[in-house]
Amino acid sequence: MSIARFENVVINNVTNSINLYGEQTTSIAEWFTSRAIVKDVRNSLLISERYRIYSDMVTLTFNYTPNIKQIVDNQNLFSIIWRGNEWRIADTFESDDRMKITFNCYRNDPSTPV
Repeated sequence: MSIARFENVVINNVTNSINLYGEQTTSIAEWFTSRAIVKDVRNSLLISERYRIYSDMVTLTFNYTPNIKQIVDNQNLFSIIWRGNEWRIADTFESDDRMKITFNCYRNDPSTPV
């Protein structure tokens, strides 16, 4: 059983576009800072014949605000910085009374040769 704690996070806008050469680019800009209840931190490592793949999951719970509602509606347009790493939203859960929003976030480091 993990301990839930409040920690500072940064919410970013993510913009995907295509440059003049036809390459996909991703721009990340800070939108606002907040505090979230952090819990259920999971780190995993998968080792195949050629690569190591590190996968991390965390659960972040926020109070229900208009900005957080906007994130729920457009999850692909936002990322969260926590502990100096960028996390993307995998799942969202709204409480029945709409007081809290919970995000399951993931972070995949690039594959590393063994």
